[in-house]
Amino acid sequence: MNQFFAIPRRLFCLYVLLLLVLSACQHAADKSTFNGNQKVDSVANWVNWVNAHKNLPLPSRKDTLKKALAYTTTKLPDSLQTKKLSQIALTFKGLGDTTSFKKINRQLITLAGSIEDYQCLGEAHWDLGDFHKLTKPDSTYYHYSEAHKHFQKAALDNYAKDYPGRILYAMALVKKNSRDYTGAERDIVKVITFFKEKGINKRLFQAYNLLANIQNGLKKFDKALDYHEKASQYIQFRSPHKQYRDSIYNINNIGTAYIRNGDYAKGSELLKLVISKDSLKTKLPKTYAKALASLVEGKFKNGDADAKAMKALLKESDIILDSLNNVFDKARNREFLAEILAFEKDTNQAVAQALQGKMMAKNTNNNDRLLTLLKLLTKIDTENSAKHAKAYFDLNDSLQAQERNIRDKFARIQLETDEVLEENVQLAKGIRTWTGIAGGLLLFGIAVFTIITLRNINQKLKFKQKQQQANQEIYNLMLSQQAKLQEGKQLEQKRVSEELHDGILGQMLGVRLILSGLNENIDEASIAQRAELIEKLRNTEEEIRTISHELNAESYQKIHNFILAIDELVKTTEASGQLQSSFAYDNTIDWDALDGETKINIYRIVQECLQNSLKHAKCDKIMVSFRAEVKKCIKLCIEDNGRGFSTMKGKKGIGMKNIASRTKKLSGTISIDSKIGEGTKILVTIPFNQEAAENSRTKKILEV
Repeated sequence: MNQFFAIPRRLFCLYVLLLLVLSACQHAADKSTFNGNQKVDSVANWVNWVNAHKNLPLPSRKDTLKKALAYTTTKLPDSLQTKKLSQIALTFKGLGDTTSFKKINRQLITLAGSIEDYQCLGEAHWDLGDFHKLTKPDSTYYHYSEAHKHFQKAALDNYAKDYPGRILYAMALVKKNSRDYTGAERDIVKVITFFKEKGINKRLFQAYNLLANIQNGLKKFDKALDYHEKASQYIQFRSPHKQYRDSIYNINNIGTAYIRNGDYAKGSELLKLVISKDSLKTKLPKTYAKALASLVEGKFKNGDADAKAMKALLKESDIILDSLNNVFDKARNREFLAEILAFEKDTNQAVAQALQGKMMAKNTNNNDRLLTLLKLLTKIDTENSAKHAKAYFDLNDSLQAQERNIRDKFARIQLETDEVLEENVQLAKGIRTWTGIAGGLLLFGIAVFTIITLRNINQKLKFKQKQQQANQEIYNLMLSQQAKLQEGKQLEQKRVSEELHDGILGQMLGVRLILSGLNENIDEASIAQRAELIEKLRNTEEEIRTISHELNAESYQKIHNFILAIDELVKTTEASGQLQSSFAYDNTIDWDALDGETKINIYRIVQECLQNSLKHAKCDKIMVSFRAEVKKCIKLCIEDNGRGFSTMKGKKGIGMKNIASRTKKLSGTISIDSKIGEGTKILVTIPFNQEAAENSRTKKILEV
């Protein structure tokens, strides 16, 4: 029996001994946590361990951070929690856990605000601004603005004395990237003033460099060169390991600025100097690749005919960018290569390279490059020039609208920040005044008076904030109504212009031409025809009166017998121009079933086409035909045998613009086939649902 219990007893003793050792170790560890420095070091060690062991599984690294977070929130005082929460949040962000980053950052902002730790509060907003930097410029600017406000109120540590200037620099960079160059210029001038007053020369290179880039955006290239030169004077204050990089950047920027300013030879020489720098290809491969492409741009614009050498430089740049997986800058190389190929008359390859660059720019949201590529395609891809031009203008309008919206948001954020700062100043003055007045009162009286005063001030501030919100809503509503009123006014002006040009001028032209031919005739036929034309002038007078009464919807219903109206129009043109004409139409369609707006627009389109043929084509034959595809569309064809014109002509008259505008109103399309000496054919296709039109007409008849 004793032998039976011998082994378990030994195991039990070993187990008790192990518990005693572990208990002693835990006691020592717990004792060490009473030391404040040891507490801080524990969190720092956990964070450093996570950053140092990037090869370990992500869950284990997150678990370590969670341990650090739990320790921070339960063991450390508030003044230390803010510092450590900031480190932990940024480490979660580095691991890609943005949810934890934002959650901890919100916790940090609440805690820092409650203990008035303005430096940590500013750093937390700074981190949030950096988080939104690539996706939400308005949110980025808001958080940077909040950070700047808190840094101005904070008693900054020695290492953070330059924070107000650095965060203002970040705000200027956001504005510059959003094309708010004027606002960015104001902010960066403040940055330069701040750094000079504080004697922080090591930051002035970046500030002047950004100011120069802003001048490039404003197309002030001479000023950009001046500021790049000033920036070079502060490279010496940079840390030694940054001086090589900054000097390369500076020479590259100056060379690029010379090219933008039109001095291609000088710019190319500076870029050659950049490329020849020792070890640049290995130390700064991205800069080297971009400098190669910039050199190609300078050489090409300077008239260098060595296309083979320029292609080789672009190929080398592409290889480096491919190794860096940098598709963003490759779009620029495709544009330069397309320009070289177009210069060599290799149009197909030029278009292919430009389209490839367009896709790269689109995939990387490189809108500036996308615009220049679309502009290039309108020149070299003649078959699709109109499509590329439309894409260019649509994108340009969209970007301008976005930029205006962003600039408005920046302005509102800045305005609100300035108002809050001003209110804080006024509040501080009020408190100091009341404190001085109440200095001779008893402590109890001072306490009661201060509480009542602060409560009243708080209520006034709340009321003022609500009033400001209400005023802003009213202002926004007024802006919206004003925009709608202006839009309606412009549309009505455009419609009146079209009616005057297409209707009245057309009729008066026909009458004038016929009367010119009848002035010398006194026979009865001529007298009768003049009487008929006088009647037409009376009708024209009636039409002017109709237009003056706001061209209401009833005028669109004037054409009761549509085909007869078109036929009369064709015959009038034939008589006035002394030429042959024909009008054919599909009699299976009930043309009077068309709605009034469709009929008047078709009438005006045909009228404008006939006028153009009469005035410009010098033709002796005009053919008009209407035909329909069942339940799909109707097609209008106006053709003459005149002298024709080149469809590649860039500028169009108001008549052709009105034809295009009316076709667009009807959701239709227009094609023009014309060659010099071979006449002109205009085909207008308009969607048409015959069954729906006939039902609508029947309904109107029944209502009558």
